[in-house]
Amino acid sequence: MVSAGLAYTFDCGLGGIGAVSFGITFSRLLEESPRWLVQKGRIEEARRILIKIRKIDRLYSEDFEKDLDEVLRIEAEKEEDAENDKKYTFIHLCCTWKMLGQTMTFLVGFICSSMTMYALLFNMEKLSGSIYWNGAIIGATRWIINITVSLADYKLQWFGRKMSVTLSTVITLICLAGIIVFLKSAIGASVLSIGTNLIISMCAQLFLSKYLIVNELYPTAVRNLAMSAVSTMCRVGAMFSPQLFYLVCFFFGADFS
Repeated sequence: MVSAGLAYTFDCGLGGIGAVSFGITFSRLLEESPRWLVQKGRIEEARRILIKIRKIDRLYSEDFEKDLDEVLRIEAEKEEDAENDKKYTFIHLCCTWKMLGQTMTFLVGFICSSMTMYALLFNMEKLSGSIYWNGAIIGATRWIINITVSLADYKLQWFGRKMSVTLSTVITLICLAGIIVFLKSAIGASVLSIGTNLIISMCAQLFLSKYLIVNELYPTAVRNLAMSAVSTMCRVGAMFSPQLFYLVCFFFGADFS
């Protein structure tokens, strides 16, 4: 915000330089997080900062220091025990053939879902009508689909995670195929709007279902690593998704293929 204000005032890049200098100068006044200091073994520094915070809040007392010392001692022991525990890495997500297959399936699936969803979101100006109304309709459709799937998962025994992912994927493929076939026809604009609406809603449901599957499928020791891996793939897909519409230069319908 400061950078934008300075850039507008000076009408040049000097505003950005001033904002960066401003941030660097005042960052020296910031303290490290007490939790981070405890994790790094810097107990005394963490103690000093916590006492400082307590004094700023006007809640400081002599008893607080005694309780604080006990809490810091317990936390330091926990950190020491944690250092002796076995360390897991992303390699452990592929330590068996079964886990390798699961991991690769999730990684590719998240990339594809992310690229499909964000490519359409970043190109909503291609839809007919107001971009604001289209955004509102997409949001309402996502909400309705999410509630419907949640109720089906709760009420129907045969409707599980795999069924949700399968249906969402099939509907997405049908919508993409319909857009490619009818895009240049008389009803192309309507098909594009309806198809894009459904595709984005289905991709949102795919994200929810896949995140639940990852959370339930992987062992506790590597669950956070698995969530980190698939989240990273989502960011990778979002990074490349705006470029998909440039494929139309090669052949018609390439962006939706």
